[in-house]
Amino acid sequence: MHIAYEDIVSRINEEPTWYDNNGVPRYGKYSPDRCPNIYAQVTGLFLIKCQYCNKEFQVEMHSDIFGFRSTNPPTKWHYGDPPLHGCTGDTMNCIDIEVLEFWQRKDFGKEWKRLKSFEKKME
Repeated sequence: MHIAYEDIVSRINEEPTWYDNNGVPRYGKYSPDRCPNIYAQVTGLFLIKCQYCNKEFQVEMHSDIFGFRSTNPPTKWHYGDPPLHGCTGDTMNCIDIEVLEFWQRKDFGKEWKRLKSFEKKME
């Protein structure tokens, strides 16, 4: 379960645009440069929903060279609990819906390249 980040959301009068891999609310357009892991080699923006109330969220996930995902780029993604939103579903695994954007780079500091072939509904 993620924390509420009330110190952030209480000061901003709009809903977060997306959440990072840690459940931190983010505002503005998603960019792979905003990935919270500077060593990430793949990152993406995903659509998930709460399995209790069906509220949808856009979330970021990433993997680095030390990540648990075995293929490059990884093919299995799951966000876990949805961002905290005051619902019983806060403690339940989310339902993964779609890969909205998918990005890869070869090494730290290199340019990100968008891989649209990975952008699709999730199974």
